[in-house]
Amino acid sequence: MKAKLFIAEDQPNFRKGLLKLAGKRSAEWVVAGEAANGLAALSSMEQCIPDLLLTDIRMPHMDGLELAEEIKARGWRTKIVIITGFKDFAYAQSALKFGVLDFITKPCVEADILNMLDRTYVRLIEENQSGRLVEDWKRQHEDSQLRSAIMGMSCNNGEVEALLGRMKECELYFLSIPTYISSEKHYSAQDMPLLQFALGNIVREHLHKWYGGGFRFFSLSSSEWALLVDRTDSRPEMPSSWLQILTDSIQQYLKLAALACCGQGRCRMAEDLRQAYERYCSGLGREAASERSTAYESLLNQTALYEKEKEIVSWLMSGDNGRLNKELLDQEVRISSMPLQTAKIEALLLATALLRLVQVQFPVWRMAARSIEWGSVYKCETPEEIVAWLQGYIHEFLLSHNNWLAGKKDNPVKQAIRFIEEKYMDECGLAKVAAHVHLNPSYFSNLFKKETGESVTGYIQNLRVQKAKILLKSTDMKIFEIAQAIGFNDSNYFTHMFNKVAGLSPKEYRKRTAEPPQGVADGF
Repeated sequence: MKAKLFIAEDQPNFRKGLLKLAGKRSAEWVVAGEAANGLAALSSMEQCIPDLLLTDIRMPHMDGLELAEEIKARGWRTKIVIITGFKDFAYAQSALKFGVLDFITKPCVEADILNMLDRTYVRLIEENQSGRLVEDWKRQHEDSQLRSAIMGMSCNNGEVEALLGRMKECELYFLSIPTYISSEKHYSAQDMPLLQFALGNIVREHLHKWYGGGFRFFSLSSSEWALLVDRTDSRPEMPSSWLQILTDSIQQYLKLAALACCGQGRCRMAEDLRQAYERYCSGLGREAASERSTAYESLLNQTALYEKEKEIVSWLMSGDNGRLNKELLDQEVRISSMPLQTAKIEALLLATALLRLVQVQFPVWRMAARSIEWGSVYKCETPEEIVAWLQGYIHEFLLSHNNWLAGKKDNPVKQAIRFIEEKYMDECGLAKVAAHVHLNPSYFSNLFKKETGESVTGYIQNLRVQKAKILLKSTDMKIFEIAQAIGFNDSNYFTHMFNKVAGLSPKEYRKRTAEPPQGVADGF
């Protein structure tokens, strides 16, 4: 992201000096215009509203304060920095009510201007990311409602049907990938989240070219996705062989096998989505559909689910880790001896209770991001297969719980480092890390630096750059995809930080380390 800078200064030589300094930050800033007085500045800025206005306080026709007042009255989000002499400083402070960000007093040196540009750029990036987070949350909430409707879970039918109503001709597809095993890449289990992220990015990039904003694409499980498209939004360049193009791209960049696609026709109501998923899971047979319907109803019995959660909490609260292991093992044995239909219901009930408990009580655990793979359990044909499916959730829960217990014995810095290594791909900063270890951010910042020799922010950025190096060296992912995968929403800011830490750009690093792919050796 390049931010737009406007300079309003009536002294030509000083204005020329400011323009020259802005050129030293050309990777972050572009000069959108300049003016010798406030009135001319306001007229020019109407054509291109800048992110930052650097203005002198004393100018003819309209001074800096009047200019700041006009900007606020128009509702622009432009940051304003006023350059003022010492004798005018008290007068300049009255501009605070107009949202002035900072003041620079004359005479000023080069470092004052450059530091101000750096601080303002970081602030703009943070605000931009914050705005994106709100949009991301809204999108995730809408996807969650659609996902719940598809799977027959509790949802707001009115909201779901309003989302479907935005599409004139809404068609539903289910996409799946048979395996993450590749003969050309030696992927490990730790690479799965990154592979899923990269695969989703590849698909979305093509869909944007073919449908613009007229589609929704979200995961149902680790290997299945739902795709809703508005046929009226398809572009002329939308190819008939679109599935083959997606398959070829995934093969090219990730070296994974072909995608499978199952079209379900048009959907207008929440019930249409649920029925489509029913058909997708079973393919044929009223008996199978009835069986799954019964399972959903039993699973969605909130009283039974609440009781199951209470039961698990009682095992946790006992403080006896051996008892927790034994009780969950007993659950597996009990389910393995049940009739097939009852075993499915009980397995889904226990898995959902474990997952809900983690999402509420332990949201930082990696397991909290997991979803229930409904389709997998319905494909099970024996109680033994059902128990094998359930063991995946139980094993992950026990492993996470044991790691959590071990972490409680660590000092705060070790806990923080483990948290950072798990969450560096997400929004991760000093405040969030300090909250995780229940310490004041200022106190924790000093403690972290004393023990590690670097700041929390520096540690996070260095870790992200190291992970980026692995992806640059071992995959064909694009720079912006790598930036997103390691926690940067803005690829330009990622390039800036990579250059700062590594001493060269991501592209230069990739060229220097180019070698035959060896697979991703480190975990994510």
